Amino acid sequence: MCNPEEAALLRLEEVFSATLAHVNSLVLQPLLPAAPDPSDPWGRECLRLLQQLHKSSQQLWEVTEESLHSLQERLRYPDSTGLESLLLLRGADRVLQAHIEYIESYTSCMVVQAFQKAAKRRSEYWRGQRKALRQLLSGVSSEGSVGASLGQALHQPLAHHVQQYVLLLLSLGDTIGEHHPTRELVVNAVTLFGNLQSFMKQELDQAVATQALWHTLRGRLRDVLCTPAHRLLQDSQDVPVTVAPLRAERVLLFDDALVLLQGHNVHTFDLKLVWVDPGQDGCTFHLLTPEEEFSFCAKDSQGQAVWQWKVTWAVHQALHGKKDFPVLGAGLEPSQPPDCRCAEYTFQAEGRLCQATYEGEWCRGRPHGKGTLKWPDGRNHVGNFCQGLEHGFGIRLLPQASEDKFDCYKCHWREGSMCGYGICTAPTRCTRATSRRACGTDLGSLRVVRRPPSPSGTRATGRGARGAAMALRRMVTEVSATLACGRLVSATAQGSWSPRQVSATRAPSRRTRRWARASSSLKTTPCMRAPSPGT
Repeated sequence: MCNPEEAALLRLEEVFSATLAHVNSLVLQPLLPAAPDPSDPWGRECLRLLQQLHKSSQQLWEVTEESLHSLQERLRYPDSTGLESLLLLRGADRVLQAHIEYIESYTSCMVVQAFQKAAKRRSEYWRGQRKALRQLLSGVSSEGSVGASLGQALHQPLAHHVQQYVLLLLSLGDTIGEHHPTRELVVNAVTLFGNLQSFMKQELDQAVATQALWHTLRGRLRDVLCTPAHRLLQDSQDVPVTVAPLRAERVLLFDDALVLLQGHNVHTFDLKLVWVDPGQDGCTFHLLTPEEEFSFCAKDSQGQAVWQWKVTWAVHQALHGKKDFPVLGAGLEPSQPPDCRCAEYTFQAEGRLCQATYEGEWCRGRPHGKGTLKWPDGRNHVGNFCQGLEHGFGIRLLPQASEDKFDCYKCHWREGSMCGYGICTAPTRCTRATSRRACGTDLGSLRVVRRPPSPSGTRATGRGARGAAMALRRMVTEVSATLACGRLVSATAQGSWSPRQVSATRAPSRRTRRWARASSSLKTTPCMRAPSPGT
């Protein structure tokens, strides 16, 4: 037997499917050709958003049709088809995702006022459709603008539909009993669609606040900040806050960035690289960024709690790459974002890191851990960092001035400076001149044997002679590749040599053994005048 709630769900899906089809033909399809001029950048953006809204509406209609079909099968064959066959229960996550995508597309159109701009381009047409729009809506005043009516026609049926979902699923859960096999599915669906209601309200509130923000900004600031992805979370005009040492006239917290307005200057900070440090008193907290540190001071403890709570949650969801569901900060206390993160940042302040891009691990506003630092002039450092400085083993690449090649320094670093012994390698020939130029040190009178003497001596046979020959060959190769400054040369570099083949039946001569012992005593010396990290 089927419950009355299942029949009510069937009627609800039938009405909603028909409403979606009617809204698509009456509103969405006429909106596409009425979009702003595509030759204008904002016109192209509005057209893209309207197309995305049309696509998400189609996906929502398809999911609704599948849910309707599963309900029809359930009512037609109640004995052979259980409640678990309903798409609203077994595929609640899929139905939920279709609703979320539609809501996000709709609010993006709201933020850039796509409905108002489209209505303005075909005002005569939409005035003639006002009566048809009012039939879709309830409680819409005839004095409202056409753009507002279009927006409500695309949102109100969905809000009513989700609300009815929750009520009917709650009733269905009350009728099937506590130990019913599908009880857990019903409870899960009630929770998801209840959260969807909160999420929808939050998205609409943020979109309305963001849309209203653009009217309060000057033209240049509006052009810089106005994007469909931005959602305003907090404005210092609503909850006052002062920022020190930078005296910002206005503070705007978006879902992906913190913006400080100071006259015509806009200071934007990526929330992925913002660390919240609670203050000692009840009215102040601190923010750490790669190049700045700020103190946020509110008039009272309540204002400080609002800003700190919202900034913490905004950083948290920015690091996760998506918004929290069901609602921003759905919990008693916001979870603290991790101190250690991975991100990319380009330094702007004057100094040795000016215009350098760091990609890797961070800790409390400083490069800390493994990372890569690149300068615009071609310099490159890969290795370990500690509190913003090169510390530990690292590899520094320096471009050569006259050739499209690099010198490579492999050594240990301490607090941003080379420390101890290191090796300098290059893909091309290594002579006294190039070594002196690259390393800044004179090789002195030290000479490296260019070619070993011909092996000669007594004949020997067997495994011992072959082992001695292989050991000698390795020794000769290693010694020939190391100069006094520690600069390595590749085996195929110009001016390098390869040892002669040593006979497997002939032991190395006494002269060869003396040369090998003398050559193996060569040691590398530190590059005392090596380039500093900032050069």
